[in-house]
Amino acid sequence: MSTSAQARFFRSVGLPLVLAAMAAAASGWQWLARVDGAVYDHALRHGWREAPRDIVIVAIDDDSLQAIGPWPWRRAIHAEAVKQAHARGARSVLLNLLLTESDPNQDAALATALPGAHVVLPVAPPSPGNDGEGALLPVAPLRTAVQLGHADAAADADGVVRRAALWAGQAGTWWPHPALALLLAANHPTLPNWSPPSSPTGATWQRASEWLIPYLPRDQRIPQVSYAELLRGEVPDGLFLGRDVLIGVTARGLGAGVRTPIDLEGELTPGIEVIAQVLHGLRQGWQVRAVPLSVQAVLSAGGILLLWAGLRRSTPRQALLACGGAALLALAVAWGLMQAGVWWPPGTLALGALLCHPLWSWQRMERTAQALEAELQAIRGDGGTATSPDSLPGDYLQQRTTAIRQAGAALRQDHQTLSRTLSALPDAVFVLDRSGRITQLNQQALGLIGQPPSQARGLLLDNALAGWTPQDAPNWMMLVERACESRQMQRSEATHPSGGHRLVSLMSAGPQADADVLVCAADVTALRQAELQRAELLGFIAHDLRSPQASLISLVELRRLGGGGLSEQEVLSHVETMARQTLSLCEELLQVMRAENRPLSTAPGDLSRLADEVIRDMQPQALARQQRLLREVGEPSSVPAVFDDYLVHRALGNLVGNAIKFGPPGSEVRVSARAVSGGVMLAVQDQGPGIPESELGRLFRRYERVEQGRPSKLAAGIGLGLVFIDTVARRHGGRVQVHNQAGAGARFELWLPQASPDAVANPSAPVTGHAA
Repeated sequence: MSTSAQARFFRSVGLPLVLAAMAAAASGWQWLARVDGAVYDHALRHGWREAPRDIVIVAIDDDSLQAIGPWPWRRAIHAEAVKQAHARGARSVLLNLLLTESDPNQDAALATALPGAHVVLPVAPPSPGNDGEGALLPVAPLRTAVQLGHADAAADADGVVRRAALWAGQAGTWWPHPALALLLAANHPTLPNWSPPSSPTGATWQRASEWLIPYLPRDQRIPQVSYAELLRGEVPDGLFLGRDVLIGVTARGLGAGVRTPIDLEGELTPGIEVIAQVLHGLRQGWQVRAVPLSVQAVLSAGGILLLWAGLRRSTPRQALLACGGAALLALAVAWGLMQAGVWWPPGTLALGALLCHPLWSWQRMERTAQALEAELQAIRGDGGTATSPDSLPGDYLQQRTTAIRQAGAALRQDHQTLSRTLSALPDAVFVLDRSGRITQLNQQALGLIGQPPSQARGLLLDNALAGWTPQDAPNWMMLVERACESRQMQRSEATHPSGGHRLVSLMSAGPQADADVLVCAADVTALRQAELQRAELLGFIAHDLRSPQASLISLVELRRLGGGGLSEQEVLSHVETMARQTLSLCEELLQVMRAENRPLSTAPGDLSRLADEVIRDMQPQALARQQRLLREVGEPSSVPAVFDDYLVHRALGNLVGNAIKFGPPGSEVRVSARAVSGGVMLAVQDQGPGIPESELGRLFRRYERVEQGRPSKLAAGIGLGLVFIDTVARRHGGRVQVHNQAGAGARFELWLPQASPDAVANPSAPVTGHAA
């Protein structure tokens, strides 16, 4: 593994593991014992436990020293105090005084007061100079009638007494804690965890069954009376009845205090009160159970790893809040557990959570700096514009951030230029990634696939062009793969069920294996339709020109063979007819081409006047067929409009000619010109057979034959006259409508807008028709 890979591994995996291991070690070896102790003390001071009602402290206080005399007092005085407590009904008595020096007369006086009073005397641990050997026991005359209890109040490393050893001893002998000794002396029912452990081995002093003391809150105090008040008989009646009486020193001058979690600033708690706190906890069954060190280590390490895992997708602000919140949560959980009688030291996890944020921030900054440097190198390698970061002001990270910002601005400008270029292209253009998903596209491409930009990006090309079928491959992805592998342009024409045609070109954007693919879809629908129309036109022209020419050849051959029974006049008449048919076909084709290609020459004019001119021009044809050609009754004398006079005149003439052609002898053809809502209208109504319903849908299709209710023996036109009329209408921005009543005639309406729009090269307004 390379050095850089090792560094990345350490930052991503090794760093949180090291932090978790340190947290586990800190919990196992209690490196933060003072911090945890402070939390423990604070939780105890604000607990909910109530002061006992069955414990009374007889305090050897400053008032008693002043009343009785200097310390130490004679043992006869203590004997009197024990007698007074027993006489007032005390359940048990603790005389918390070290009576290790013999005084025969005084010892005898005290010994007479001890039997029957359930008295407990303390056993002091060895002094430091004795190497832990030689416990200090009460003098022999006092041991026989009392219960002994050890007076070892060992403090933690910070000097605070938080624990009590229920048993302590040496050389095969265990002594209970004075509080436990009081319960045993009063025959209190024992609990299993009060039983003494196996006998201590060796002569050194040993402690066993350590027990966290459930101190009362600061506002809860154990009742006290003065030692002098007891001797004077000033204790209220019934105060000692059925209660444990603890006699001990509280005077400041005698140095009897120790530091406890419930002390106020500068205060010490007398040892006798500590014993009373232990006694109260034992009697009530209260116990603060400490979480085992192994469990503490697992919880601390697991919490650190869980927090670190949660920081992976966090923002800097979220990470700060998460780390601070985790530290506060650890303290809150410890507080809550403490109220439930369970002590879990939160210091390691809280401190570890706080350390997570600077370490995580350093890791993020290191990775960010490396990513920025790599991105700058990649931009320069791709030919992009990237300023050298070392030439910019600021620190290391600021230099690279500024360089990336400048490179990003240049890339955004290039992207905008590319987007504008793509939008300006007339064809639909897609940019695909190597997997065939769309990353960019122009407006024409959006219109092609019919999707909004937010949904179009990320689509597979096969899904985007689902309705388009390529001719050269079963699907679009195969063409994409061909373009990527061959590095050559791939072309395929695609068709749509609606009749659309697209010429699609695909080409890889570069030599790289992951280069994008450019797709251009050019609309060739109009080209294919023009090709089809050209083929149809050639087919129809070939057919309609062939017929008269074939007839002419037949007449020539008949004439050569002797005339075939036809006179010269009849032959010339047939030749003239065939020639006129050919000329008419060419004229109609020329009209359509002019209507489609010649520029519009619009000018203000009068459609009413134009209608009259067309009627005048077509009147001879109508008379020849014994028909009447008329204007509609009640028409306005003037219908002003803007139009191309030549084209509209020819279009109306075609409509009138068709009406005359298909109307029966004796019928009427009426021409109308009038203003309508939003425009003007020219209409021609005949009394012919009408148009079959089946023919209406293809009436204005190019080169379609429409029988118009005639017997099939009549010559069928190729429809160029109607195509010409439709083209003129659409180039003016108008339309042609047909109102048909089969067997009763047809009405063609040429509608033009009020003001002529700019000419359009390929009009696409629809033509509508319906039967009346």
